[in-house]
Amino acid sequence: MIATKKKFSEQFKLDSSHEFNNTSSRQRFFEPRSLIKRQGDLTDSVYFLESGFLALSKTASNGRRQIINFIFPGEYCGMTKRDHFACDIECLSFASLRIISKDHFENTLHSNSTLMKKIYEQQVYWNDGLEELIFLLGAKSTEEKIASFLIFLNIRQYRYLQDPLYKEIPLSRTDIGDFLGMRVETVSRTLSKFRKLKAIKSFDNNRIKILDFNVLTKIAELEDSWEYWDQRRTHHS
Repeated sequence: MIATKKKFSEQFKLDSSHEFNNTSSRQRFFEPRSLIKRQGDLTDSVYFLESGFLALSKTASNGRRQIINFIFPGEYCGMTKRDHFACDIECLSFASLRIISKDHFENTLHSNSTLMKKIYEQQVYWNDGLEELIFLLGAKSTEEKIASFLIFLNIRQYRYLQDPLYKEIPLSRTDIGDFLGMRVETVSRTLSKFRKLKAIKSFDNNRIKILDFNVLTKIAELEDSWEYWDQRRTHHS
């Protein structure tokens, strides 16, 4: 569902490359849980997320939803050589998107080294984070998995958001479970334990705020690799 501009907050709004101005793209506002594109739709557009949060997901034949990635403000999505989208693009919050035609995006990308560098950096950051996360999630306990997930998700959003104190993650327990392959009840019990340890705070609007990174890194057994990621996070702030 398309949202009205009145519902849109520009507190954490980022702008796309200046080549994608109002004459070559269009801005749209979406309600939480709106589907921007469905799996199987034609790949006719690329999307730049100005504000809000998105999820890329697939739904199995038995109806089970699997989130495969998240999109944060400042990131492009929908970049593919496929003729049809391989997953759903869904809003997790109120979102402002810059919609760019696929042909115009590709033509601009090939002729603009600055934009090319930005896309390259985004892809490298995605790959580094996802490879590390997949490795860490492979043989960890439930608590270690969720702690690792919260940390790396925060690192992803920290790269783009302007406020260094912003540590909220806009995810429901269902979203977390659909990414990690866990039951909602398991996620809820684990988050309750994190709250008792004062590592996080949760809100009714499906947001989780990290209060103590040290506690989470110890739970996730990330002390050795945290220095590397913390340096990268600081470098991009």
